Amino acid sequence: MASPEDKVSAVFRLLENGSKQGYIGEDISQLEHALQAALQATQEAADNETVLAALLHDVGQFCPAKELRRMLVEDIGGGDLDVGAVGHEKLGAEYLRKVGFSDNVCDLVESHVVAKRYLTATDPEYYTGLSQASKLSLKFQGGPFTSDEAEAFERDPLFKQKVQLRKWDDASKVVGMETPGLATYRKIAVEHLQQSTMFQDMLGLPKSLQQRLEKEYAIKYGRVVDNQLSADGTRKLLMQFNDDPRASVETVIIPEERRGTLCVSSQVGCSLTCRFCHTGTQRLYRNLTAPEIVGQYMTAAWMAKDLPRRENHQRAISNIVFMGQGEPLYNFRNVSAAISLLTDRQGIGLAPWRIVISTSGVAPLIPRIASELHVGLAVSLHSADNDTRSEIMPINRTYPLQELMHSCKEFARLAGPQNRRITFEYVMLDRVNDSDADARRLVDLIKALPAHVNLIPFNPWPGSVYRASSPARVAEFCTLICRLGIHASVRTPRGDDILAACGQLKSARGESGDSS
Repeated sequence: MASPEDKVSAVFRLLENGSKQGYIGEDISQLEHALQAALQATQEAADNETVLAALLHDVGQFCPAKELRRMLVEDIGGGDLDVGAVGHEKLGAEYLRKVGFSDNVCDLVESHVVAKRYLTATDPEYYTGLSQASKLSLKFQGGPFTSDEAEAFERDPLFKQKVQLRKWDDASKVVGMETPGLATYRKIAVEHLQQSTMFQDMLGLPKSLQQRLEKEYAIKYGRVVDNQLSADGTRKLLMQFNDDPRASVETVIIPEERRGTLCVSSQVGCSLTCRFCHTGTQRLYRNLTAPEIVGQYMTAAWMAKDLPRRENHQRAISNIVFMGQGEPLYNFRNVSAAISLLTDRQGIGLAPWRIVISTSGVAPLIPRIASELHVGLAVSLHSADNDTRSEIMPINRTYPLQELMHSCKEFARLAGPQNRRITFEYVMLDRVNDSDADARRLVDLIKALPAHVNLIPFNPWPGSVYRASSPARVAEFCTLICRLGIHASVRTPRGDDILAACGQLKSARGESGDSS
């Protein structure tokens, strides 16, 4: 079985054939065209999958296939102008899929012609700017979209990337332009193929077992349909499962100097409607399965270069917090199965104490976090007054503070020494829960527990009704809690410029509404 390096060499040899072949209707070669498109993608800080798609979008032009012959404009009444191989995008996508490239790369390659049909239908100036060859080939490619087809295309999770790839394709026709060579892209192509989820690439398995697994099973971590990088290095991924646009969640990678934290989601949407939380405005769609939860880690670990595993490698992602979308304890069975996979010494091998479950207060299940899962606990508390907490967190009407504190005491009794301390999360809302009296009530409520208070400056989101406490008020509140004998700290907001900070997560696409 070919290695990733060998596969990349084979693909690149096809592209190198393009140095001998002219690009349709232009005075540049197919290879020059591909390298120009990849350079534009790189210059615009596209992710690696999109860069690879830009480089390989015309690879179908070079794949030998009887059913794809070169077509000339003379066949459609246009003289001797070459319009390229009609259908090359589908052949190229299928070829790359068999090699082991991701669904995203193959989908982008397959759709760069479809994107031309969209742009032709929606932008009159776009058609005017097309070359004669592109205009002639359009009729064989289906012509401009209808309005219904255009609307459907706009709902595609990779819509922005597909349109941008088409624009790079159209602009990559500059004679004499200097570009980096193919070797520039070899490393990212090899690393991409190392992430293969194809059983045929698992060289340690007998061939008969590979074939059986390939027939009966599939490994799917989920598709990254949006990837945003904050100015502070925080990265937010929008992940989609089972090709269902509604089954989308956000996952956040938070790099720090001595560790890296991954914030994972446990549900699509949320049923709790906490009034200060953006996710609470998104109706619950469904629970995530254990593979979908673990898939968030696997995707992030590949991005962070923690995979493939290497001896004496310090993990870039060392900690996992269940603080993304959803209430983890309302999906206890799948969260429990996911943690078992994440902590298995024969698998990912994370220490249980490096994982924290954050709950809004599902009191009956809290002791099981210690007795069964052996991971850390964070409680979204946000007020030590029952009336106030019920107002901002309706779950308090079901599990009021007295019941919640009893469960926290049980957790502390059952937990091991490394995860016994409970973090109480407390979002600071101006004139709602930030008075000195609120601080004293908080200390009185949790003083019998091994506790740490994490004060969270409120991160506004579109439509939020609350205001953030001033930095001075947050600092005073923190000082008072510490003076009264409870460890406390103020969380530094991370990723708030891309709506990735605490309380800001919400699937950007889906039945529940588009807003982030």
